[in-house]
Amino acid sequence: MKKTILFALLGLCLAWTAQAQNVNDKVQIEHNGSWYDGKILKVNADEGTYFVSYDGWSESWNEWVGADRLKFGTQKDTATPSAPLTKFKVGDRVLVEYGMIPEPAKVIYVGENNYEIQFDNSLYGKKVVTEKQMKKM
Repeated sequence: MKKTILFALLGLCLAWTAQAQNVNDKVQIEHNGSWYDGKILKVNADEGTYFVSYDGWSESWNEWVGADRLKFGTQKDTATPSAPLTKFKVGDRVLVEYGMIPEPAKVIYVGENNYEIQFDNSLYGKKVVTEKQMKKM
């Protein structure tokens, strides 16, 4: 009898502290040290990963993440304000130094910590740069 009650209490505690893990559940997703609102699109229970989308961001930002990068529920983390994932996006017109002269270019790829740009002057070609090396036109 005592074991049954103990197991029932344990089950209740686990159910109470269980985290949502279903498709369409609202979550917060950690990306580069900031938290963003989003939702779960797919669940891979075998690997413990979740395919998530970021609210207000294009599908190109959807990604598989582990539970360590998720906060389940909708409560906000007030200690870490949400910031843009990146300052620039594909297609943005920018100025990038080529030698000592800022040259016009277009962002053609956005990576996690860098951007690939295509200079307007075809002789300069493409270059991978950081956000600090670019200025919006």
